[in-house]
Amino acid sequence: MTCEDAVADDKRVKQMLLIDTITRNCASSPHEILQKINHAIHYSGDGSKLEATILSGGCANFSCKVSVDKHPELCVFAKFCFEYAMWNPDRTVHYDLQRVENEYKIMQEMSSKTPDIVVPPLACWDVKHDGQNMKLLLTGWSTGTQFCNQFINGKVDPRIATKLAYSLATLHNIKDFEPDLNSLVKKCMTSRLEYMKAVARVASRCEYPNDRTEEYCATLGEAVITKIMDANIENFNQRDCLIHSDPHVLNILVEAKPSQDKLDEFGPDGTVIICDWEMAMAGPIGKDVGSALSFPIGCMIAHGLSGRIDLNQCIDKYVNTLLDTYLSRIEVDGMTAEGVVSTLRNIFGWCGRFLYFVFYVRNDQEQGRLFPVHSDFMKERLRDSLGVLGLKLMRLSYDNDYVPASTGLEEVRDMFNTLLREEITRGHPLFDLSSSPCSVITVL
Repeated sequence: MTCEDAVADDKRVKQMLLIDTITRNCASSPHEILQKINHAIHYSGDGSKLEATILSGGCANFSCKVSVDKHPELCVFAKFCFEYAMWNPDRTVHYDLQRVENEYKIMQEMSSKTPDIVVPPLACWDVKHDGQNMKLLLTGWSTGTQFCNQFINGKVDPRIATKLAYSLATLHNIKDFEPDLNSLVKKCMTSRLEYMKAVARVASRCEYPNDRTEEYCATLGEAVITKIMDANIENFNQRDCLIHSDPHVLNILVEAKPSQDKLDEFGPDGTVIICDWEMAMAGPIGKDVGSALSFPIGCMIAHGLSGRIDLNQCIDKYVNTLLDTYLSRIEVDGMTAEGVVSTLRNIFGWCGRFLYFVFYVRNDQEQGRLFPVHSDFMKERLRDSLGVLGLKLMRLSYDNDYVPASTGLEEVRDMFNTLLREEITRGHPLFDLSSSPCSVITVL
């Protein structure tokens, strides 16, 4: 048997184990959906059984949709995680199952505070098989669609920004949290930040830059680049509050558009769901909103490159509303005026880190391929533009010699406006900024 065959066989065995675990445990669950599933497979008399369709994952874990074959409306989401990957004989390399337990707990807390934003967590069961410990997380099933499509189309539901801002502010305002929650997750993230630093330092010493991003690094010089990157790494180890840690657009679901025969652009409820809480931890306060802004900002620049700057009006409103609502919410909950400015700079820093590292250094294909540019030439121009803007935003956030800590809110926001406007208009040299239908960002 080949390695690939062994992995496929192991996955089939674990799919059957997952189905058996749910079948045995759903009767004792207090949740209505699991009670209905139990009735369908045990008492309906129509021969119904559970089936699991794998959605994503590898050998150490996988996610799937679990449904009743003859009653497909009865379905839940399952994440099945294992201590070790079957193919890896090194038992010092293992998956931290406590992450699954932590994900379940924080989903429970957020579901109680903002029930419309989080799918209901249903169960987190311990499973043992062949001497290996496993965790099975079950949640409700969301019928939403990925939020990224609205930015690609330049038609963004104005209700989403407010709901998302309130939800993230609610999470960040939780006072009683474990400072070491999911601390093991930070090791992997820190290694990525160190890699980003190494790439930027090499670029800062480049005598013949390949693009604008490398040229900007060289212009700043190694000392400034190192200072910015070290500040970002140090900031990552802050424990300001509980954070989701990864609320980018692919982890946000929104209500699907109505059927084609209706003229409405958006569904009647404007629902939004934040998914994938596995990376939740105690961390820097600006990381969540910064991550959430990265793809929308990337789309604004992409639309500028494509000559469709008119599509940025809705995205502009979204960015404004998300920032305004979030900052007002944390200010209401006791943050000082100085703290609000510091938070805003932190948001811009983490947005910059996402733009530079994810879209430029890693050239992330999962999200990068979604940007509304099509030729390889334009994709590379966009990548370079996001790299430059990302570094400039990180400098705005972390270089106090460049932007003193005493700088006020309006000035910080105006600097952000200017940097973003420059990148949006750069790819369209005939565009007259004074006649733009897109204000980009309105200063508070």
